[in-house]
Parts: sequence; structure tokens; C-alpha cells
Amino acid sequence: MQKKEHPESYAREFTEGIRRQVRCTWCGRDARLTRKTLCRHCNDIRKRIERLEDKMRRMRKPNFLLEWELKVAREEKRDCIAWGETLKTLLVRVDALDLEHWLCMLAKRIARDKRMHYNTATMLGWTFTAEQRQVLAYLFWETLGADASRNRKGRAQHRAVVGK
Repeated sequence: MQKKEHPESYAREFTEGIRRQVRCTWCGRDARLTRKTLCRHCNDIRKRIERLEDKMRRMRKPNFLLEWELKVAREEKRDCIAWGETLKTLLVRVDALDLEHWLCMLAKRIARDKRMHYNTATMLGWTFTAEQRQVLAYLFWETLGADASRNRKGRAQHRAVVGK
């Protein structure tokens, strides 16, 4: 009869596997990478920025539309990098409050109620070990990151207007 392993070891093994994966240097996805170590989506943004910067250099007089497109593309790049930084942070340590935040974000997107899981941090901290919290946070990051990727251009356009 085989000895059963403790569930914590599965969580630890899972997070170690996540850390070992080769990922996009901007967004942190584990998708197929280009030679510049970017996923297809981030590489498209990088190429768009380079193309627009080149057009801007060749222009004799300012072009509002090109300036706008470049500003949006740079905001998209910032957003990609921010999601990648979030992954790096959660692979180091995830507090119960972080997990509550992820649950609230998910509830806001699905149930339109950002306070649904408000004040659950203590219960989450007592229920899940540090490794288990990392697994949960990674799963939330992956799910919300896919949503963020689909809505990235709209958020970038909004930040380009608002200036945040």
C-alpha cells in the first residue's frame, strides 16, 4: 500500500513548477515566446510602439492621431508589465488579505458585487496554508489576467485620456 502525501506537498510542488516555467518578461504568461522573450500579445505591442515611434520621428509636424496611438500603446505596455510584476509578487508570498482582494476582484467581475467577500481574510488565513494561498492566488491571477488581456486596450485608452 502506498503512503499518501500531505496536501501541502502538492501545493508546494505546484508553486515550484510555476516558478520554473519560462515566462514572458512583460506579462508573465507561460505562452510560446519570441526571441525577445515576449509572448505574441506583448510582442505585438512592442512592435506597434517601435513602428509608431519610427513614424513620429519621420513626421515633420505633430500628428495628434499618431501621438494618441503611441500613448495608448505605451499604456498597454505598462499594463502588461504590471500583471507580470503581480505574478512575481505572488510567487514570493501571498497574505490572506491578498487572497481576499483577489476574491473581491473576481466577485466584482462576475457578480457585480465587490464587497461579496469583504472581511474574509482572517478565515482564509486560518483555512489555507501559505503554499495553498499561493496556488489559489496564481489561479486567480491566471483567470483575471486573461480577462485583463482582453480588456487591456480599453483600459489603456481610458488611462491615456485620464492620465493615470
